[in-house]
Order: sequence, then structure tokens, then C-alpha cells
Amino acid sequence: MSEAEGFLQLLCDVFGLDFNRAYTVFFQEPYFDLQRKWAIFQGTEMVSVLTTTPLTFGWGEAIGIAGVATREKYRREGYAARLLESVLRHHERGGVASSILFAQRTDLYASLGFETIDRVVRAPLSPALLDGHSSGEFDVLEPETVRAIYDRWADSHPDRLRRDDLRWRYWNWSYRIAEPVGDGYTVIEPNLLREGLYHRATPTLPLPANSEWLGTTFMADQLGLVFERAVVELYLMGKNVPGIPQMFMTDQF
Repeated sequence: MSEAEGFLQLLCDVFGLDFNRAYTVFFQEPYFDLQRKWAIFQGTEMVSVLTTTPLTFGWGEAIGIAGVATREKYRREGYAARLLESVLRHHERGGVASSILFAQRTDLYASLGFETIDRVVRAPLSPALLDGHSSGEFDVLEPETVRAIYDRWADSHPDRLRRDDLRWRYWNWSYRIAEPVGDGYTVIEPNLLREGLYHRATPTLPLPANSEWLGTTFMADQLGLVFERAVVELYLMGKNVPGIPQMFMTDQF
């Protein structure tokens, strides 16, 4: 625990985050676990760090890898690769050989055996799909109802991410609001669709004009979303992953 603030400070330095604002989130979010914070040192100096998150799909367990950060003066010296290799070996020895991450650049991870599985894109939603929702009044679904809808969906295909109690606690900790759409729902965020489960033939969604999709191209296709233009934000990469992970960016780790 004595190294935790140094770990956070390194993350803030690399990603340009405000330490004081990040402090509460870092220590209070439901997935905080010192056993999942990894670092490599040069002497007593923390050089490179990463965090792992447990993931469960129908086909089995995996780890999510996030927050890979190396001090600027130590970059391109192989520290991140050595740390990643150690983490992967540790989990393989524990019986979890599958790993997933979101990357802005693919070269480091490709050199360690990761493959690009999908792309995360940001794209404007068709105006014809949006009902121009602007009243600020929503028919809010109870969390238990959202969970039942999601769990039925997740259980029906092995490539879909399962949400256990801890993951649902994280989902609710992030204060998601879901509005009914037919027998499904959309998660309400300002001008952004990151999660929705509804029939792809649904005529309109309760979202304001100029809303955008942020998610994988596979999930967009499952929801019947068609884009005229899209910007690639991240690459979804995996190692020893049997299919295309079906998950929403509300579960980004």
C-alpha cells in the first residue's frame, strides 16, 4: 500500500491526469485491488506499471490489461514488454491463458502475441434513428431489470461478457441510467451510446440529436447501426481468445 500513491502518480504523469481528481476514483472504484497492480522497478524507482481486471465469458476466464504506462525517460528500453510478459506468465500458471486489452498502438502488443480482433470507433448515429430526446425526463429502468435483460443476453452466446456481482457493482458505481426501448434498453449518457440492448429493427432510440456511437464495430453491427463515417479510437486486441468478444464500452477496463 505504501507504493500505491507512487503508482497513481506515474499513471497521472504519463496520461496527463490531475492527481487530486484521480485519487478518489483510483482508491474507491470497486475493482481496486493491490494484487492486480503490477510494476517493474529500476533500483527503487518505479519504471513501468499496468493493471489487470478479471473477465468472464461463456468460454471461460480472461484478464483485461489496462493502464500500461512507462516513465518517459525509460521508454523504448523494453520495460513494458518485460512487465507484460511476467504478468501473462503469472496468469497462465494460474490457469488463465486468455487476455484482452484496448490499445491506441498495436506494435508492442503484437510483438507479444496479441492479435487485433476488432476496432473501437466513434461515429455519428443516423438522425433517423434518434427521437431528439431533450426533455430531460426519462423512464428509468430499475437496476435489477437492466441486469435481468443483460444477463439473458450474455448467457445466450459464449463470446459475450458475463457480469458477476463485482462487475455489476462497478456498473452501478459509475451511475448508469437505462431507459426502456421495447423489451430492451439504452444507457443514457450525454450524446453518447456506449451500451444498448434492443431489437435491431427498433425505429428510434431515446437519444438527443447529434448523438454518437462509441463501441466496437462488431457490436455496432449486432445493433444494426450503419455509419457514413467513423473514427477509430482504439484497437481491441486479444491473446488466446477463441472468438470476437462481445462487450460494451461501459465495461472498458
